[in-house]
Amino acid sequence: MPVVISALTDLSPTDEIGFIINVGTKYVSTLALLSALRYARIPIVVIDCESRDGSFDWFQGLMKDYDFHLIATKLRHHGETLDWIFKGARADRVLLIDSDTEMLNSTMLDQMRRLLHGSNRLYGSGFLHPAQWLEHHYFTNLPIAPGIGYYVERMWIPFTLLRVGPVVEALRLGKSFMHRLVLNEAARFPMLSNLLWRRFRMEIFRRHRLSWLDLWRKPINDEKPCYVSYDTGADLHAFLTKDRGFQFGGIEAAAVPWSVTHFSGITRSVLGSNASYDPDHLAVAHPIIVDRLHHYGIALN
Repeated sequence: MPVVISALTDLSPTDEIGFIINVGTKYVSTLALLSALRYARIPIVVIDCESRDGSFDWFQGLMKDYDFHLIATKLRHHGETLDWIFKGARADRVLLIDSDTEMLNSTMLDQMRRLLHGSNRLYGSGFLHPAQWLEHHYFTNLPIAPGIGYYVERMWIPFTLLRVGPVVEALRLGKSFMHRLVLNEAARFPMLSNLLWRRFRMEIFRRHRLSWLDLWRKPINDEKPCYVSYDTGADLHAFLTKDRGFQFGGIEAAAVPWSVTHFSGITRSVLGSNASYDPDHLAVAHPIIVDRLHHYGIALN
């Protein structure tokens, strides 16, 4: 039965549960919800974070026709909300579903489940976002030369299946899903690194990495970047794989678009995060969302 809950601990224990975090994108989140109900076939919780677009009332109305749970909580950073979810989840596994995703079928999720069932040494499964050099300066649209900003490997947060036990243990030891930036110009001298970081305000320095500073830079995966971006979940992934000996069950990148559509950056667009360099935003995605909702029987003007 659909239930509005006041705490995650109000949920009954289950093997697997899915979470969708909504922040003012009720129609996009509805597409994520309805597709998950159709293809994941597990309990789904919609978490509304201080939305100002009538989201909570909208989802309460949907509960008359669809079976899912709804909870309201304060607006936090994405990583902080994920920490909160896992600390309160009463399940063996959690499926994280971005509010701007649509499941097209169950193929990818079926593979993810098989991987987890096949090995206790996997802490999670999904697409493994590989480490790479950033093409744009940290959280901006500004182009940057290779060798400057390094993006650390992590699970693909928009759609990933994680075991609760290992994640909760990592959180207990002080780890977090939170993103962070590591300035690496002079690893032993944070103040100097911070001063050198400021040079990227000038375009010329975004085109030249100043190789002579490699004498001071700390190696990361045999590379010596100027700075290192730990996106949401990257810190936790590094801890579980490098310090705890777990592995992540990777799905080939080619399988993703056949099973999951990701309208990247919609929530950031709604929140006014102009620094986002994701190509899709609300204005572009809205007609597609409206059309897709029509397939689920939701008619919007």
